[in-house]
Amino acid sequence: MKKPSLLFTMLFLSLVTLSNCNVKDTIDELSDTQKALDCVNLIEDIDEKWDKQDRDCEEIKSDVAKILKTCKDFISAEQKAQLEFYSANCDADN
Repeated sequence: MKKPSLLFTMLFLSLVTLSNCNVKDTIDELSDTQKALDCVNLIEDIDEKWDKQDRDCEEIKSDVAKILKTCKDFISAEQKAQLEFYSANCDADN
């Protein structure tokens, strides 16, 4: 009687362990997806700030630094180049 109970317990613990691994992977993927969406929103915001006639260059430069730091894994080389352009060429007179 003990042997089937032991087998059942081992099988149950194995399934719980595997399901926890899958849950962790899913949570990590959802977290990365949320971070990527946040980065897209930050880039859209900075594009809008850049297009304003009375742009605040200090704010743009600060935002660019933040995006480059926090979103480096979620932006393309083209987006990175565009952000660097904004930072390097921001002038309130433009």
